[in-house]
Amino acid sequence: MVFRRRSKATTEQLAYQADHEQYAKKYGEEYLKETYEEGEVVYSPLWDKTYSLLDLEDDWLGVEEDDDPEGIILFQPWEVQKV
Repeated sequence: MVFRRRSKATTEQLAYQADHEQYAKKYGEEYLKETYEEGEVVYSPLWDKTYSLLDLEDDWLGVEEDDDPEGIILFQPWEVQKV
């Protein structure tokens, strides 16, 4: 008897998808909406600055940064602290 794979995805792609699903359960859009609000002030230890949240993008927190060429920086939820 021959067993075949039903998915065309590689094992690496399947592992990435499983990891992303675990991440989304913990830090996904629902978590961001429950924890943060637009306009809320957060502190970034990496940049040693405080920012006002502009937008909650999928799994990211968007803030305005004048020193950045694009003008916006996206942070993961664990990269900032509420003030």
